Amino acid sequence: MAFNEKLTLWKTQVDQNKLTMFPRTAERDVDASLVSLISESIMLLKDKMMKYFPSINVEDYDWVRNPFSVSVNEVIGLTFVEEDNLISLKNDRTLKLKFKEMTVNKFWIYAQAEFPEISIKAITILLPFSTSYLCEQGFSAVTTIKSKKRERLQSVEEELRVALSTVRPRIKHLCSTRQAQISH
Repeated sequence: MAFNEKLTLWKTQVDQNKLTMFPRTAERDVDASLVSLISESIMLLKDKMMKYFPSINVEDYDWVRNPFSVSVNEVIGLTFVEEDNLISLKNDRTLKLKFKEMTVNKFWIYAQAEFPEISIKAITILLPFSTSYLCEQGFSAVTTIKSKKRERLQSVEEELRVALSTVRPRIKHLCSTRQAQISH
């Protein structure tokens, strides 16, 4: 994982008293105890990352990204029924054409009607990625809404709802249902 390699690089640099990855800290004279604390923190972060995000072999999931380009014999961790589904799906010309027209998520949902076992397995693998993305999107929206310029906001629920909504506002329709105020 690239992030773990970067943490290893950072620790090596910090241990050599090179703090370029922390520009504000590098500008100051730093004593050895702070350098030691930074080094320990990097190691703790690396350990926590390994605990919560263990390394996985992404090649084992190539069949999820493109079920038509893998050999079923190379796929690891499938039951007999799932392998049978994958073989049938792989040789279905209609699904192959649909795959080119859809996103991966939509394809597996579409294929679920005909091949439920393998589709559910694929969706289960894909689901954490989309939910993580939605969480990150929410955090980014809150960060934007609660910026320094807008720190006096009491409640962000309404703004967050609008920021995260996938419904496109129909401004012209909204304006047409309201009567303009006449000036005096």
